Amino acid sequence: MENKIFSVAEISQIFKEAIEGSNYFKNIYVRGEVGNLTFNKSGHVYFSLKDNQSTIAAMIWKSNAHKLTNLNVKEGMEITCYGRLTYYVPNGRVSFEAVDVSVEGKGDLQAIFEERLKEITALGWTDQSRKKPINRFAKNIGLITTDSGAAIKDLITTLKRRMPSVNIYLFPTMVQGETAKFDIAKKIQQANLFEPKLDILIVGRGGGSYEDLWTFNEMEVLKAIVDSSIPVISAVGHEPDITLSDYVADLRAATPTAAAELASISTEELLKELAYNYENQIRLFKNVYNNHQLKLEDLKKQNVLKINNKYDMQSLDLNYIEKSFINNIKNIIARNEMFIENIESKTALLDPKKPMDKGFGLIMSKDKQIINSIDKVAINQEIKLVLKDGEIETIIKGVKKNGK
Repeated sequence: MENKIFSVAEISQIFKEAIEGSNYFKNIYVRGEVGNLTFNKSGHVYFSLKDNQSTIAAMIWKSNAHKLTNLNVKEGMEITCYGRLTYYVPNGRVSFEAVDVSVEGKGDLQAIFEERLKEITALGWTDQSRKKPINRFAKNIGLITTDSGAAIKDLITTLKRRMPSVNIYLFPTMVQGETAKFDIAKKIQQANLFEPKLDILIVGRGGGSYEDLWTFNEMEVLKAIVDSSIPVISAVGHEPDITLSDYVADLRAATPTAAAELASISTEELLKELAYNYENQIRLFKNVYNNHQLKLEDLKKQNVLKINNKYDMQSLDLNYIEKSFINNIKNIIARNEMFIENIESKTALLDPKKPMDKGFGLIMSKDKQIINSIDKVAINQEIKLVLKDGEIETIIKGVKKNGK
């Protein structure tokens, strides 16, 4: 029998089929020390896994590379990779193709969270001394979040309810995914250059899993918050959720709704504060007045002063102080009354039911969505007409566009 002579390509193909076709080498875990770590410009990451006896080449493709980079893996770190063995025909090389990575000892993301917290603390980013105060009388507020979902609706609704005169500017951004960290950082930078100048930035998103919220632990986002000249309120997730953005922001809010409350003062709170300031000014004046009276009485007792021009001048000074103070108080009250009237008038204008007094109504679908265009209705569709004193149910019989 003639001996079969294999070509190199044939042998290589046999090896490839034997290794990659075997279930034994699929879905396996390999633990080792990282070496030769290389981040390719294509987005793929190449490295080796080694122990004291052997070394194997490994890689993780671009689509899964964030699972390694999020852990801040470095040379010499021991990791566990999940994946399969592959055989590369051109150079006859066996490699391990990783699709997931974990760090020994702790949960993957928790390990990098703790390491990064130490890093930003050492940089001074979490120091209370560098944090800026929040202006609760803000006129212009920037929102850096996604332009859809419950978070943005809650923010706008709460801000407008508490302070109708506030101006809200949305900088829509991605809030999760590989590139979200760059997008959020860019929007924070844009907000800092925005005109009119913003008083507060609210940065965040609604709830999600630990992994969903991870973008707000990324260094790009943290540095943008620290570099912001505008005070930043971090509003990520729900009450129990803590991100590194909470540590570096000027103020942390438990939820987006709570952030809106911290960034604004309600009309009721404003009135209470004005009343408190008024009473405080009255107390201040009484103290000044009483102190002057006591001094005059003391001088008279010591016979340092007689009833003469000097005393008359002191009395005139007191009268002048009293009149001046009363005028100042009146001016403050007048300004505050104008401010409150302005708020109340704007609140009235924002009331969607106000135009109904003049015969206007709201057109709504059965699921209570406002219809503001004929493109949102169809023939024979049931709709509601909401008037000031009730609702009318009707059916669309025809549609006609303007100009047609």
